[in-house]
This record gives sequence, structure tokens and C-alpha cells, in this order.
Amino acid sequence: MSESWEHETDPAVSGKPNYMGEVECRDMRSTDNTSYSEETEDEAQTTEDADEGWENKNQSPLAGKISGTMEELERIQSSEVVTSDEVRECLKDSLDCYQTCTETTLRCLTMGGKHAEYKHLNLLMDCARICSTNADFILRNSTYYPQTCGITADICDECADTCDRFDEDFMKECASVCRRCAESCREMAR
Repeated sequence: MSESWEHETDPAVSGKPNYMGEVECRDMRSTDNTSYSEETEDEAQTTEDADEGWENKNQSPLAGKISGTMEELERIQSSEVVTSDEVRECLKDSLDCYQTCTETTLRCLTMGGKHAEYKHLNLLMDCARICSTNADFILRNSTYYPQTCGITADICDECADTCDRFDEDFMKECASVCRRCAESCREMAR
């Protein structure tokens, strides 16, 4: 039995190549060749970021050009206008809107017809997802929650307008919840 094991793993006997030996050699060669080029790429990226002014303006490479400096975001977040009651209200409204849009999506799917049209369902799901994300950002006291509140308000407004086109009470309720969320989110985005 041990002889057959040796024959299966020995490439000369089995006719199968020894891939492990090749992999080890390749890994060692590729590590030696790429370590210098990776450092050069990192240095080039740092130089490129410095040329664009990321370091000088204390901006995030991901959000800096769009949203301003980190100091501005922190100032907005810690301003006296934003009270803990307003933050709690926005969080509650975001979670309510998430729940309502999710439930409305499920009801629309079961009803079919114009309720189950792609654009309408997609907007309901977008609204539910952004409200969930917004609640997460608020709960974690993320520096970026004023920004998520802004986009949440926009999507909630659009979802409310779409839901208002339907006659059913549950659709009108969804529109009302979306508008309430949009209003409290807009206050947080200021």
C-alpha cells in the first residue's frame, strides 16, 4: 500500500507533473521581482496624491473633492444645531422608512401588475437600502452621516412621489413615512 502511494506522488513514476515544486519556485521568483516595483507604485501614488493637494488640504481621497475637508465634516457633525433629540428622530425615521419600504415591496410583489413594475420596485428597494445604511452611519456616529442623510432625503422624496401615484392605503402610508424620513434627514444634512 505504501508503495502505491509513492508511485502516485512521484512524477517520474506517475507521469504527472509536480506542481508544488513549480509553485514554490514561481512564488519566490515573483516576490523578488515585484517587491521593488510595488514600492515604486506606492511612492508614485503618494506623489500623485500630494500633487492633487490631498495632504495639504487634509482631505480624504475618496470624499475630499466632493464633500470638503475633514474639519468641515466634523464641524457640521458637532454643531450645536444638531441636538441628540434630532439625531434620534432621524434614526427612528430612517428605521421606520426601511421597514415600511421593505414591507411595501413585498406587498407590491404579491399584487403584481403596475405595483410590480421594475422601476417602482427598484426605487422601493433603493429607499429601504439607503435608509438602512443611513441608520447604520448614524448609530456609529460616522463623520459622513450628514452626507448619507442628504442622499437619503433625496431618495425618500422620490420614493414618496412614486408611492403617492397609487390609490391603496398602504401605498399612501409608505409615501407619508418616506416624506417624514426625508424631512428629518434633510435637517441632519445641513
